[in-house]
This record gives sequence, structure tokens and C-alpha cells, in this order.
Amino acid sequence: MATTTHNSADGGESAASPVPRLRWKNVFLVALPLIALDSFWIILAERVGTGPYFTTISLFANVFFLLTLVLIANAAVGRWGPKGAAFTQAELLLVYSMIAVGAAIGGQDTLPGLIQMVAHPYHFGTVGNGYLEHFGKYLPSALMVSDTTALDAYYKGNSSLYQPENYRPWLRPDLLWTGFFVLLFGTMQCINVLVRQGWQDRERLPFPVIEIPLQMTEPGGRLWRDRLFWLGFSLVAIIELLNGLGYLYPNVPTLNLQYVDMTGQGIFATRPWSAVDFTAYSFYPFAIGLGYLLPLDLLFSSWFFYLFWKAQLVLSAHLALDTTPDFPFVREQAFGSFFAILAGMFWNSRHYFRQVWNRAWDGSREIEDRDEGLSYRWAMAGAVAGFACLIGFMSWAGLSPLVAALAFLIYFCISLTVTRIRAELGPPVHDLHFSGPDYMLTHSLGTQSFSTQDLTLLSFFYSFNRAYRSHPQPFAMEGLKVARQTGVSQSTVFWSLMVAALIGALSFFWAYLHLAYSLGTQAKFASGSSYAAEAYNRLNGWVQAPTRPNGMAGLATLVGFVFCAGLMVLRTRLPWWPLHPIGFAISSSWAMNLVWVPLLIAWVVKALVMRYGGVRLYRQVMPFFIGLILGQMLTGSLWHLIGLALGVTPYSFWGG
Repeated sequence: MATTTHNSADGGESAASPVPRLRWKNVFLVALPLIALDSFWIILAERVGTGPYFTTISLFANVFFLLTLVLIANAAVGRWGPKGAAFTQAELLLVYSMIAVGAAIGGQDTLPGLIQMVAHPYHFGTVGNGYLEHFGKYLPSALMVSDTTALDAYYKGNSSLYQPENYRPWLRPDLLWTGFFVLLFGTMQCINVLVRQGWQDRERLPFPVIEIPLQMTEPGGRLWRDRLFWLGFSLVAIIELLNGLGYLYPNVPTLNLQYVDMTGQGIFATRPWSAVDFTAYSFYPFAIGLGYLLPLDLLFSSWFFYLFWKAQLVLSAHLALDTTPDFPFVREQAFGSFFAILAGMFWNSRHYFRQVWNRAWDGSREIEDRDEGLSYRWAMAGAVAGFACLIGFMSWAGLSPLVAALAFLIYFCISLTVTRIRAELGPPVHDLHFSGPDYMLTHSLGTQSFSTQDLTLLSFFYSFNRAYRSHPQPFAMEGLKVARQTGVSQSTVFWSLMVAALIGALSFFWAYLHLAYSLGTQAKFASGSSYAAEAYNRLNGWVQAPTRPNGMAGLATLVGFVFCAGLMVLRTRLPWWPLHPIGFAISSSWAMNLVWVPLLIAWVVKALVMRYGGVRLYRQVMPFFIGLILGQMLTGSLWHLIGLALGVTPYSFWGG
């Protein structure tokens, strides 16, 4: 067995250790077909159907379900197959990481929205809405599908993708957009390489999300033999079994674990309380289980700041301040807080980044990069080249280079911040709805600051910036983390994830179009054109009613930045300070409505465990909470497949 040297926390080298066997060809034979099947499954669940929305939370239930199937098959191979044929933990985790990255590329907030956008204006443009009249000439023809024959079958169904008149108009746009997304992901990968050692080896961030696949694949199967795990798993699985049966047969008793919408009910039906808008409570076991793995200050801050944001809305209504549109500018405050977290990360790691720069520039020995996915010189060059090529792509499509540069700068800042949040604290949601560069640039600077052509091309950012739920960069970073944890080659994992992104993009284009021509995106898709309609209706409004720069929105962004920065300073100076800046940043968005009560429950439980049992009891009962997570996710995924097999609308365990 080969050996390798690992970097110590101070950048030096530790003793050589064995490199686990990683048969990447065998991994590909398993992972790549599963990526394609998973793409098909996600479109059926999230676009054709109405859930479960697998890719809207940080734990992809469908990926855990597929990993469980692989584990079962692997156990059978280990018992009855040739000696040494079973996958090692490192190989199993690479399969998991590749499927997760593939799912993120085509999840709820990425490729499907883009597929909608390349066709929508040519089918839905009418004299009444004036789509083509107002901005049609600025649409990038090489990236669009305008063939009316192909689109008619695409929206109505009862046809086949494999007819030449249907697939030919899609070939060029699909390949070009696939290249765009692979380039986007490759740039993320290069950024991950540059920050990986600082986060993983020096700061030793915990990466809570990958704790579950690590325990699932642990040699010897300790988790699967733990009685507390099976207690938690069985408790939730039985409830979800009854809920699924009750969904099919209403006479079966059920226990609702999903969210209950309180909007417009009781006290929330009258002002100023009605200003809270969408408000809900739920008892999702998987969110309680994941919450147990999170730090107490984040748990407290998540539900505390959720109520804090709601209080802002109520107070604004009470004082009649909400007569100003969008006041108190919650999105802008949260946007500013994300940049405060990013700025804090760069400031605290400034010495590390200086060493990385020196290593890339002149080969300094202050820090080593031999074990990384790429050398720092190549990673830095890749990040810069990727950024430049993305700007070039959008400039070729018609967006001015300056606007493209600003948009991608904002995008990668948010992307890196989401990745940092997942690495440090691993919350179940991090959606940041409607806060991408397309919204922030036009809302702060005013749409009149941009040409119609720039507004048209900037609208395409909506397809992968509507929210940041199914975001691929955190999964790629977690893939590098498990590689480090298991001692396998970072380079092998880096390029394997690049292949997963490519296959994921191609698979999602195929799955979406196959189902579209078979079922019809207007006929049988629950969400076949909604995202595109949102983007183009907004664009139409921009063009017809230009807006001026919004100074209050810019001020709110600054307020959010300063407030979050203040929380960071207080947390550093006062060890007892209970409010976490990340809780402030993630709690304002839509998905927190669905999980704030489970996180509150997890906070109470974990606080009691830590107070009366300490770290020892915390670790002893952890399998129970992992059982809650997998009990709901695996049973919920199975119910969806059963519903598809029976030809009925499947039961959805997660309605986010």
C-alpha cells in the first residue's frame, strides 16, 4: 500500500501514513449511473410532482437513500463476493460525494430553472405581455430554443424527445449551458482548494453535515448495530409509515410532522401581526436530529433571530413604516450579513491567505500544497481563468463585461459564504431567497442604471440565484473533507467531482427534456414554467417601469453588515455571548419558517443533555438523533418511490 505525507495544522508535514485503496474506475461504474437515475428521480419529485423537495435542504434525502442501497449491496458483496471486491469506506464516500454533487448541479435552484428560461418567452410571449416586443431582440439566440414545433410538443407532451424535430433545437443550447455550469463548478472547485487547508487543517471546522455519511460508512458498521440508532429510526419510520398509509387511505390514523401555515389565522389575521407574512410551525424529525449535531449558540440564534426578523416586520407595520416598499429591507440586511461573515473569514485567515499567495507566486515553503487537489498556483490560475471565462461567456451572450464582472463577484462571494456556513455550523437550510446579484444590483442601483440588453442577460442569473439551497460548492468542499478524513488523494476526488458535475448537468438536461416531451411541462408538470415566468415577468416590469437607485436598500445592506460584524466582535470578546452571527444571516429567509420549531426543540434537548450529562452523554445519545434523520429521510424517499410505482401522487415528507 502506498504512503503519503499529510500537512499538519501549522503547515508542516506529519509522518507518512497509508493511502487507502481507491479504485476510481469501480466507483465510476456505480456512481455515474446513479447520478443519471437520481437526476430523473429529482425531476419527478420536484418538477413533475409536488415533493418531496429533496434538494432544498442541506441533507439530500435521495442521496442518503441511494447510499443506503449501495451499502446493502456492498455488504452482500463483502459477504458472498470475491475477497477484496467490496468497496472501502473511502470509495463509498466518493460515491456519496459524486451523487451529491450531481444532484446539486440539477437541484431546485440550478439547471431546471435555466431549462425553463431558454424556451419560455417564445411560447408564452403574446401581444398582451409584450415579451418579444420589449426584450426579444436581446435574448441570446445561440442559448435559446425558439423552434415553435419543438416547443409545442415540449409544453403539451404526448411526444418524444428522440424525434429529430424535437431534440435538434435543444442540442446547441444544452451543450453551451452545460459547459457554462461545468466552468462555474470548476471555478468553485479551485476556490475550495485555496481555502481547504485553512478551514480543515488549521481552523479544524467540524463539517457537521458529513458526520452522517461518515458514520453510515464506518468500517464495522457500528452505527447500524447501535440500539439507540434503531430506536430513533424505528420511532420516526413507524410514524412516517402511518402517515404514508393515511395519505393513501384516509381512515388510517396519522401524526402530522409537516409544517402548518399560520398565515392569516388568529392573531395573524389582523394588523400589525399580519405583517409577519408566511409563518409556520412544524415538527420535522430530521431537522431535530440535525439540530442536535449543531452548536448550542447557533441553535439558539436560529430561532431567536427568526422571531427577531418577524418582530421587525410587526413593528414596521405598527409604526406605518411599511408604507415604504420592502421596508425594513430584510433581504438587504441578510445580504449585508453574508458579506460580513465573508469579510470576517478573510480577516481572521489573512496570514493563511498570505502564505497561499506566496506559495502560488514564488513557491514559498511556508505552506505545502502537494496533497491538494491542485497546486495553489494552478488553483489560483484556474479560479482567475474561470472567472474571466464566465465573464466572457456572458459578454458573448450580450451582457456588458462590467455588469458581468460585478454579478459573478457577488455570486462567488455568496457561494463561498454558504460553503463557509456549511463547514462551520451545518444548518439544515441556507436558502437566501431572491438575494442574488440580479436582484441586488437592480434593486440597489435601480433598473434605470442598466440598459435593456443588460437587464435581459442579467435575468439569466435568476435561474441559478433564485435561492442557494441546492448549491454545489458546499458539497464539493465536503467531498474534499471526507478525502482528507479517509486519507485518499485530493486530486482524485477533485477530478472525480468534476466528472460528476459534467454527468449531472447532462443527465438533468436529458431527464427534464425526456419527461417534458412525454408528459408536457404545461400538461402534467406541477412546476414546469413557474421560475421562468417569475424571471421574465420581473424583466418585463423592469423594462416598462424603470426604477431609480434605492438608497434605503443600500443603507439596509450596510446595517446588516455592521450588525453582523458587531455580533462577530462580541462573540470573540465575550465567551458567554449567546448570539451567533450565522444565526442572524440564515434565519431571515423563507425556509427557516419550516424548521425554526424543530431547531428550538433541538436546542432545549441538547442544552439539557449538555447540562446534566456533558460531552459524554451527548456522544452516547447521538446515534438516536442520527436515527431520527435517517428514519424520516429513508422512509420518506421510499414512500415517494412507492407512489410512483402505484401511479398515484406520492406522499411528500418534506414540503419545503
